Amino acid sequence: MNHTNELSSYEELPYPPYSFPATHIARLATIGRIFSLPTADPCRARVLEIGCGSGINLLAMAQLYPGAEFVGIDLSSRHMELADEARAATGLGNARFLQANIADVGVDLGEFDYIVAHGVYSWVPQEVREAILRLCRERLQPSGVAYISYNCQPGWRIRGLLRDMMRMHTSGLGDIRAKVDQSKALIEFLLESCNGETPHDRFLRQELEPLRKADDGYIAHDLLEEENEAFYFSEFLEAATAHRLAYLGDADPATMPMDNLPPRAAQALKSLALDFPATEQALDFVRNRAFRNTLLCHASVALQRDIDPAILRDLEITALAIPKSPTWNIGPTLFTEPNGMEIPVADRTAAGILSRLAASGRHSRPCLEVIEEALGGLDPAQAGKDRSESRAHIERDLMKNYFCRTIDLTVGPWGVATGGENDKPCALPLARWQASKGFRISSQSLEMHQPDPFVKKLIPLCDGTRDRAAIVEAITEAAMNGELRLQEHGHQIAEKERARLLLETIYDGSVEKLRHIGILMPPVKRDGVSG
Repeated sequence: MNHTNELSSYEELPYPPYSFPATHIARLATIGRIFSLPTADPCRARVLEIGCGSGINLLAMAQLYPGAEFVGIDLSSRHMELADEARAATGLGNARFLQANIADVGVDLGEFDYIVAHGVYSWVPQEVREAILRLCRERLQPSGVAYISYNCQPGWRIRGLLRDMMRMHTSGLGDIRAKVDQSKALIEFLLESCNGETPHDRFLRQELEPLRKADDGYIAHDLLEEENEAFYFSEFLEAATAHRLAYLGDADPATMPMDNLPPRAAQALKSLALDFPATEQALDFVRNRAFRNTLLCHASVALQRDIDPAILRDLEITALAIPKSPTWNIGPTLFTEPNGMEIPVADRTAAGILSRLAASGRHSRPCLEVIEEALGGLDPAQAGKDRSESRAHIERDLMKNYFCRTIDLTVGPWGVATGGENDKPCALPLARWQASKGFRISSQSLEMHQPDPFVKKLIPLCDGTRDRAAIVEAITEAAMNGELRLQEHGHQIAEKERARLLLETIYDGSVEKLRHIGILMPPVKRDGVSG
């Protein structure tokens, strides 16, 4: 990244302004607690993001935790301009950005509870990778967590092959945008060429389809840059160990347990009696993993790998899967994960818990409250059992669902964005700015959402000062001015009153959806910003 030509490509074509759910400090804190690391409360934490790009990921968290401090560093002046613009527009005074080389970061920044380096490690020279690990060792608090993502083997091999094709195909071009355009043309050519049903065709299509939908910035910086290395997990861990850092876990909990493998495969792996890191490497081979979100802590920390499900009582819970079949059906209840995979849940108590959680959307609830609610709803036969036994059963089942990614667990709620009921809806400040710019919007869990044209107009108006009538009137005016196209039965609506009536029918469902996915928050004032 400190090569002149690579840096200039970031200036010409900045990295997409995204937030990344895996980096959420509530998630990092939770995984630490599960393995007995006394991680800092996100509400009062100090957070450093290395290679923060345009700052969206950091600001998406800063708006949730006004009492925490967030610092982002990046070498690109263009990225820093965009980050400062977003920070000024959102009024998030608890975030700041520094243009700096990673290797030059010193003690003046102090220590941090969480250090995030997403999309950096694989894309920088060896000396910068060493600087990242050194910075984590020197600037991480004793019970802190460092997040480092990177391309990993063996799964990266086919993606690396496609990268080689793109770089070879565009080697004679000097302009990064021309390189991206030609790379996209190559992707289309390859997709048209592998239209058969051979194993090679299916495998190649599986890799190419996501690239066809990828942003230009991703293709430019993740695939076309000169620096792009993939590592075996064991290689990365060896480098981290040399800096007295230890493997804590993975930001995606579903990738860690062997129980997510087929039963016979899990039993075979257990029979090898591997330690925790060696098991992780073996799982990478089984899953052909291509990308990792590795969490590190200081090697001096004593971790507990035998998880006590009672830790749930101090956490909050959110649904990830939604029910596809009613819980009263005979047989298992089917739930659909965010990636579309269907999971059958046979336990009726667990299915009931998941269904009730799904109705709350991406808003968390205290686990203790959910468990007590489930205990109170047991049928008479179950109620006669020892209450502590029933509680332990529910806790074990919830922990299993966490590692299957049907639920999410966090230390405390996702932040201040609780989506409180209010007749004057208030969207997250960053979401208002993102929508006004036409960008995808970040939710409280850092998930990205692509708003439709109506919602793009709606979100900036949801600042806690306007009620339903005022918002509908403003969007109606926008439609009359040609800023929003409204059609009915295939015809453009030209009458103002008819447009208003149509927008009123759309409004309620749209606001409820924003509340459901975690875009709305209570209208509070902080740092001079309402909401």
